[in-house]
Amino acid sequence: MTGYLLSVLPLLLTGAESMSAIFVLARRFDGRDRFFLRTVLAAVGELALVAVAALPCFYLPQTADILSAVFCVPVSVAALFLSWFCLNARFRDMAFTGSVAVAAIHISEQAARIICLSAWSSVGGWEEYVIKAGLFVPVMIATALVMRRVNPGGTENEIGLFSVFLFPISLGVTAAVGIAGLIIIDFGVIYAVVISVCGIFYGVFMLFAEGAFLVSRHSEVELSVIKSLWNEDRKHYEMQKESIEMINIKCHDLRHQLRGLSESGSPASSAAIEEIENSVYMYDSMFRTGSEVLDVVLSDYSLRCRKNAVQFTCMADGGRILFMDELDIYSLFGNMLENALEYEQKVENKEDRFISLTVRRTENGVSVHAENYYNGDPVPASQGTSKNDKLNHGFGMKSMRRIVGKYDGRMDVIIADDMFQVDIFFPERSKTGGEKCR
Repeated sequence: MTGYLLSVLPLLLTGAESMSAIFVLARRFDGRDRFFLRTVLAAVGELALVAVAALPCFYLPQTADILSAVFCVPVSVAALFLSWFCLNARFRDMAFTGSVAVAAIHISEQAARIICLSAWSSVGGWEEYVIKAGLFVPVMIATALVMRRVNPGGTENEIGLFSVFLFPISLGVTAAVGIAGLIIIDFGVIYAVVISVCGIFYGVFMLFAEGAFLVSRHSEVELSVIKSLWNEDRKHYEMQKESIEMINIKCHDLRHQLRGLSESGSPASSAAIEEIENSVYMYDSMFRTGSEVLDVVLSDYSLRCRKNAVQFTCMADGGRILFMDELDIYSLFGNMLENALEYEQKVENKEDRFISLTVRRTENGVSVHAENYYNGDPVPASQGTSKNDKLNHGFGMKSMRRIVGKYDGRMDVIIADDMFQVDIFFPERSKTGGEKCR
């Protein structure tokens, strides 16, 4: 009975560690229906597989260590599928999580083997399993913290189909390293220790590679979203440009009609004239900065600010930013003013609502300064948004930073004295100037 328990123990420990590691790393996923029942069935299934796999190890004691290392592969695979049976996640996400779990388990296993080889010059005893279980906890905690830092939002869309292959690759290599260590121990303890040290380096490398993979995928997804937003900005710019042109034409015609009505002495009511004057008043929202794109953005947001009782002041020399692409100008200032206006609309006291924008030439380049009333919590620069939904928001600020970086500029966000301030500096590229806003 004792011999059979010794055969079961390494497989049982591998199964328990695999399932617990996957569950910890996959905590962002919701459980499937009847999660508790599924978890119990998964545990029973894993235990049954371990009991069956331990039989050859018990009846073939001469090769028990090798067989145990080989059977750890199906036990780990079963742990992955049984975890997927319990959690509502795509298989690619579970496979990636499983590959991270395998790397962490491998590190604790090889570290425990080094300790046993150094102390007792042997492996496979009770001591190794106790040490391995003790090392697994801190290694798993460290791994979970690192992966959470790498992928704080737990974005599932960042996991590509390639991640499915990471699990069998990492599992195959770790199994090969484990078997090689058991075989080479016959040639000397020092060789087995070297193999285990290499195994630890491999596990750390796998975790690093998986973290880098997540960061790379995150950047790809983020860039894709920003490009999509830029395409939308292009469409909006064309639409707003046409709208502003139509407003200009309409206001020009209304001015002539109003002048003719006043000079003709027509008995038109004062209410009719006042209505026309109010329509013409929209023309005062039009800007002439020296940049046609900036004129469109400022005109649009001036009208929106007027509608929402937000005081909007501007002093901009648009000619200083003519070195920028039209779409970049539209996206940069559009996102800047959109973020400000979105917050100002929520300010209860209308007297506090204001947005100010300045674009001016400095000694070494061009300075852009925007500020608006803000009495909320500080927004971390890495977060980029004060909204609760971090996944679908915050790209406006990221898009702005990308645009500023494209022109070797610098962007700073300052929150102080009930104001949200954005300061952007572009190194001088053009000396062409334009007229300033009224």
